[in-house]
Amino acid sequence: MQRLLRTTAVLIFAIGAGVGWDLGDKQIIDTDFIFRNFDIWLALLSWFVAFAAGLLFLAAARILDLLENGKQ
Repeated sequence: MQRLLRTTAVLIFAIGAGVGWDLGDKQIIDTDFIFRNFDIWLALLSWFVAFAAGLLFLAAARILDLLENGKQ
């Protein structure tokens, strides 16, 4: 169970990094021009949420490790 929680945490970190980058990347299309900019605040918000969710899964795996080792 702990391995599943740790794997889920790593997937959340990786997917969250990509989603944050995608949310931050903006394109504004005018009639003759394409403007590209990066919204750092939206990306940071997404990265923070992904980081917090990943840490939650890592903490749950660690708690299960401690509970399992305490029974021995």
